[in-house]
Amino acid sequence: MTTLGFLAAAVVGGLLAVLVLAGFGRTTRSKEGAFSGGALGFLGSASLSSFVLIAAFLIAGSWSNLNTARGHTFDESRALNAAYTDADTTTRPLLKEYVSAVIDKEWATMAAGQASPAAWQRLDAVRAQVEALPAATPTALTAKDQELSDLDAVYTARQIRLADTSATMPWPLYPALICTGLLVLLYAPIAGLTFRHREAVALGLVGAVVGFGVWMVLHLTHPYAGPVHVTPVAYVQSLARFQQLGAA
Repeated sequence: MTTLGFLAAAVVGGLLAVLVLAGFGRTTRSKEGAFSGGALGFLGSASLSSFVLIAAFLIAGSWSNLNTARGHTFDESRALNAAYTDADTTTRPLLKEYVSAVIDKEWATMAAGQASPAAWQRLDAVRAQVEALPAATPTALTAKDQELSDLDAVYTARQIRLADTSATMPWPLYPALICTGLLVLLYAPIAGLTFRHREAVALGLVGAVVGFGVWMVLHLTHPYAGPVHVTPVAYVQSLARFQQLGAA
C-alpha cells in the first residue's frame, strides 16, 4: 500500500504537470517566447529552490522527530529491563502485563496523540504492589527502595515517550510546500514552455519528483502514525528479556 501510494502521488504529479502545460502552453506569449532568458532562469531557480528548501526542512525535521521518538522507546525499554531485574516474584508478572498493554493497546492510541488508560492502570498497579511490600529488615527495605527507584525511571521514560506523540512541525510549512510545488509546475508553461511531446515528458518527470516529495513529507507528520512510524520493537525485546531473566 505504501509503495502504491508513492507511485500514485508521482503519477498524479506528472499528469498534473502535463495538464498544466496543455492549458498554459498554447498561449501567444508562450509560443513567441517573449521573456528574458536571464529572468526566466532566475525565477525558475527561485521557485525550485523554494520547494526544495521547504521539503528538505520538513523531511529533516520530521525524521529527527521520528528518530528521537524511537530512541525514547528504547530508553523506557532499558528502564523496564532494570526494573524487572530488581523486581520480586510478585511484581514481575505485573511488569509483563504493563509492557503487553503498551504493545497491544497503547500503540494504537498514540497515533491519535493519546495515552492508554489501561497502560496507566497496569503501571500504577506495579507501583501499588511494590509499595505494599513488607520492609521489616534493612535488606528488604533496600530492595524495596531500589524497586521504587526503578519504577520512577520507568514513569519518567513513559512520560517522555507520550510527549513525543505531540511532536509536529509548524503547520504553515505544509501549505507552503504544496504552493511551492504547484509553482514549480506552473512556472514553466506560464514562462513559455510549449506543449510538445519532449517538453511534456520533461515536465512530467519534474511533476513526478514534486509529487513524490509532497507525498513523502505528508506521511512523516507524526512519529507514531503513517507508513513510516515508530514500532513497538523495543517493548517486544523487553518481553524477550523478561523471559530470559525469568528462566535464569
